[in-house]
Amino acid sequence: MTDNVEVKQAPEKKAPVAKTPVAKAQVKKPAAKKAPARKPRVKKVVPEKTVFEKLENSPIAVPFKVANRTFMASLGLFSFAQKELDKRLSAFDKTFEKYAKEGEKVFGKWEGKVEDIRDDVEEKVEDARDKVRETFKKAA
Repeated sequence: MTDNVEVKQAPEKKAPVAKTPVAKAQVKKPAAKKAPARKPRVKKVVPEKTVFEKLENSPIAVPFKVANRTFMASLGLFSFAQKELDKRLSAFDKTFEKYAKEGEKVFGKWEGKVEDIRDDVEEKVEDARDKVRETFKKAA
């Protein structure tokens, strides 16, 4: 048995030809245009709809919308009432302070006189007690 096997020889390498500067100038390769680099597309992540958003246009959503609007109206009313109360409280504080200062002035003026009147009243009460005691002693 004889096997015929062909042996392939490697092709011979040619020596590189030195290019002269003239040769380079004569051979111009067309400049390859590169496509502009594209940014990778980012897939938009769409958030999953809430149950309310899914049912937004259905008759089921109407009571929820009404309840939401009512709640918002109550918050608005509360805010308005709070502002009005703050205004009136501020005005009351100013008026109260004004009257308190006037009261202190009047108290300063009348403090001595009130003490005198009080002393007079206490004297009269003592005199009345003494008379009552004397009357009880005479009667007994």
